[in-house]
Amino acid sequence: MKYVDYKRVPIKHYNADERIKTLNMQTLVPYTLDEVVAESSRCLGCGLCIQGCPARIDVPGYQIAMANGNIEDALKINFEKLPFVEVCGNVCPHPCEDSCVLEDNKGSIATRHIKRYVAENISDYKDVLKVKVQDLGGHPSVAVVGAGPAGLTVAFYLSINGIRVDVYEATDKPGGVMVHGIPAFRLPREAIKKEAEHILSYGGRIFYNTKIGREVPFEKLMNDYSAVYLAVGNWKPTRTKIEGEDLKGIYHALDFLYRINNGEKIDVGQNVAIIGGGFTAYDAARVSLRLGARRVAMLYRRSDVDRPGYPSSNADEELEEAEEEKVIFDWETSPFEYTGENGHVKGLKYWKNQMVDTGKGRRQPVPIKDREYYIDVDTIIEATGQREDLSFIPQEILEKMKTTPGGDFVVNQYNMTGYPGIFAGGDITNKRKDIISGVADSGRASMGILLYLKELGKIERVPQRLTNYEGGPYSITYYEMEDKEAPGVSPNPTE
Repeated sequence: MKYVDYKRVPIKHYNADERIKTLNMQTLVPYTLDEVVAESSRCLGCGLCIQGCPARIDVPGYQIAMANGNIEDALKINFEKLPFVEVCGNVCPHPCEDSCVLEDNKGSIATRHIKRYVAENISDYKDVLKVKVQDLGGHPSVAVVGAGPAGLTVAFYLSINGIRVDVYEATDKPGGVMVHGIPAFRLPREAIKKEAEHILSYGGRIFYNTKIGREVPFEKLMNDYSAVYLAVGNWKPTRTKIEGEDLKGIYHALDFLYRINNGEKIDVGQNVAIIGGGFTAYDAARVSLRLGARRVAMLYRRSDVDRPGYPSSNADEELEEAEEEKVIFDWETSPFEYTGENGHVKGLKYWKNQMVDTGKGRRQPVPIKDREYYIDVDTIIEATGQREDLSFIPQEILEKMKTTPGGDFVVNQYNMTGYPGIFAGGDITNKRKDIISGVADSGRASMGILLYLKELGKIERVPQRLTNYEGGPYSITYYEMEDKEAPGVSPNPTE
């Protein structure tokens, strides 16, 4: 009799010395089919992982499918809630794994690596999925602002339900943070292209190099469309405001990654300092190594156990991969001055911090200022956060759209803002600010928009499920629509 080995199947890494020679070489060696079957066979089917997933994907369902070698059903189950299966197979922070009942014993099920195998081994999604495009008794138009993961997810779900969707994208390509922010060695560009093209193949139109508020007034969207979905992301950098910040050779991580991901060459020199400890900081550090830096140090004001994302398996993986590449970590530091020569940065002064428990949430870093420290640098990259830029929305409209103290939109259970007919999702609405959370927002918003359109009389009915497959449904979890109230109706709906 053959018994299941409940020990997690380890994922292999490509050699760190080799992978830092190029911006494109992947970090992780993909699972083989035998490894996928062995790993998915460990799933106990308890479903705790579903609660850990922001999109509530039926994780046990696709584990069971792959344990039986049924890759097509595994893809369909993912697509019930996730049109970016290959993208998330590469970069999802996989909070589902932290909820796995095996996490504290033999290791959680490697859901992300299994998902990656499923997507990479199906080249034609459309042929496998056989999605039935719905006719809801009307074909109103919806505008989507932003072609990132949140915006394209809404475009997918609305398009397959017969809604005309126009996506407005400020840059020359789809993907948002996936293509402009995440390095290619973590997320292959072929995966983004494959899934964006699949989404748009159902009829959604995309207008590139079209910035709302510049090429198209926001009011025009409100007049020309029955609903608007805002998925603009957080692209406005927040800076440290440290003395010397205007010196050459100092970048914000968002700008730095954007320029590198769009083909620009930046000479970072030999010594690079990264200010910050989040996932964007890791990306900036690892890119710097691939640009030729010999020494890359990450300076973070808190301790390692207080870093963003910790404790989680994803945070541990990010740290492990960076340490393999010999990124240096200097915890509990507070830079206070950048020094320069001939207008270019040459050094960084900092204090060490003491972590203090104030009794209010996270421990706080308190600089010990009786001693100063200094390191030589050629480049400084500030990975110190970012926020939304809502300057494209007229003030009189923005005032009716409630925001949090941090500037995010306050939305209801359907991701509608305080202004009827304007929905929002992704980084401008949720605290997690990751791809899977943006997808989850967009699933709720898609249902909300359909309910809203029905209340307007633009469509005759609302489907119980967002997706319809030949031979489906496949997943055990989905957005239940029965006995739900519509999110509200604008007093002057327009088409």
